[in-house]
Order: sequence, then structure tokens, then C-alpha cells
Amino acid sequence: MTTATTDLRAALVELTAERDALRAQLAGDLPQATRWLQRKVWRQAAELDRLNRRVTSQRFVLRTLAELGRSLTAEEYRAARDAVTNVELRDRIAIDAG
Repeated sequence: MTTATTDLRAALVELTAERDALRAQLAGDLPQATRWLQRKVWRQAAELDRLNRRVTSQRFVLRTLAELGRSLTAEEYRAARDAVTNVELRDRIAIDAG
């Protein structure tokens, strides 16, 4: 399957689930509608966290490259990552530069 086909299929599945949740809400089954909304929020939060981690890693690499003026070796990348003192920030930076 192509990316476009996969994206369309995911959108269709999401719309179908939303339709079912709205039908449940109209039928008075609020717990089912609430569970769907909660799952949607969790999926969006996980995707946002993944995106934030990627952005943090890219910023880290760009700052380090700007300081060195050249690409990092894998060992240099890991050493630079390990040198970050803020534990929360360090945990958001990918372990490998790839």
C-alpha cells in the first residue's frame, strides 16, 4: 500500500469510529462515546510526544553541528547527549542520531 492509501484508510477508520461514537451518544450510551474520545486524545498525545521528541533531537543535533562545524560521529553524538545535564531534556533526545 502507498502512503496515500494508508493515510486514506486511517482517515476512514477514524471517521467511522467517530460516527459510531456520535451514534452511541445520540442513543444515550455516553460511556461508549467517552471511551472513543479518550482513545482519540491518547493517540493524539502519543503522536505529539513522538513529534516533540523528534524536534528536540533535531535541535540538539543542529546546535551541536553549529558548534563543531562538521558532522558528528556516533560516539560524539552519544557523548554530547550524555553530557546534557537536564535529565528530562536528555531523555527526549534520541539515543542514536539516525
